[in-house]
Amino acid sequence: MKNRRKFSIFISSTYEDLKKERQALVGVALENNFIPVGMEQFHAAPTSQWNVITKMIDECDFYLLVIGARYGSIDEETGISYTEKEYNYAKTKGLPVLVLIKQPSAISESEKDTGNDKYDKMKKLDEFREKVKNDKNTVDFFTDLNSLKYVASPTFRNAVNYVDDNAGWVRYRDIVDIINEEAEGRNKANTELGEHQQKMLDDMKEMFSQFYSRLTDLENNQLTLKEIPTATSEDIKKLFQVEDNTLIIGNPEENKSVVGLDDVGNIPVDSAFLLVYAADGDGQILKIRTLGSPTQIFTSGKQFMADNSKRESARWEEALDRLIEWGWVKAVGYKGEIFELTGTGYSKADWLKNNMAIDTSKEPLDELKEFED
Repeated sequence: MKNRRKFSIFISSTYEDLKKERQALVGVALENNFIPVGMEQFHAAPTSQWNVITKMIDECDFYLLVIGARYGSIDEETGISYTEKEYNYAKTKGLPVLVLIKQPSAISESEKDTGNDKYDKMKKLDEFREKVKNDKNTVDFFTDLNSLKYVASPTFRNAVNYVDDNAGWVRYRDIVDIINEEAEGRNKANTELGEHQQKMLDDMKEMFSQFYSRLTDLENNQLTLKEIPTATSEDIKKLFQVEDNTLIIGNPEENKSVVGLDDVGNIPVDSAFLLVYAADGDGQILKIRTLGSPTQIFTSGKQFMADNSKRESARWEEALDRLIEWGWVKAVGYKGEIFELTGTGYSKADWLKNNMAIDTSKEPLDELKEFED
């Protein structure tokens, strides 16, 4: 699905001096599966131009800044150019920023700002250029129209490799099968849950029916008080359980492991490490399957396998399976490759980290040695 996504990109620059460059970038963007957006697409609207600009930036996946020979028109309210104002807004919104800068040595005097304030604008342009270069952006340089096209294409291609999984646009027809598949999965899960709850309700009715029958026999003097079975606290616990603030009626599956806060000694160290490192990161665990290689487990960008062997793969897959079985981790999506911690999982992770004294500032394999030696 990833190669079918298209990404919208806002092209920001001064306008009059970079018309040809902007037109060229529109072509390069389309060739690389991007949807270009810029001031050329703006139209009259019952709101300020700045509101229109920010709305367009908000709806884009990338922001492309092109710096040429001019600083541009100054916004009286902020004292900076509208181009720099757009750049600042895109950075505050957290958009991936791409930058193309024309080499100062390739700029002629005729291309620069004119007017009484031209020297002030030239100074502001130099400061803006240095600010952008030192602002952790992807920056490339060009000298003319041909070199602009040459550097822009790989800039677009490389940006796609680091794009957020939630970014981009796809046609409905490309994802309708996936939507239907996920809907069928949810319907099946709901049906199974309904059947399970109905069975629990039937079991409860049967239990109360037997109890009522015993009481009736007692009233008819057919049983002595001593013959009525006593319900122990263990029986009550089996019948009524609370899990994740949800009342569960009936017995859980016999083969399901239940691990509590007092069972740290019963939690395998690899499962504990996987949970704790995930909680200290982005809360996700990735299960990566590649053709011809064992499955690998990652979390927060950290590799847990000591080597690429099937033995190590099986070890960490089982560690993840335990967390899923205990309800501390749940699958996200439909491929079974991305998992997230549940609320209970975060609570368990905090407790395990404190009680096992796991130092997540260390690499997992280094810290793990302290527990395996």
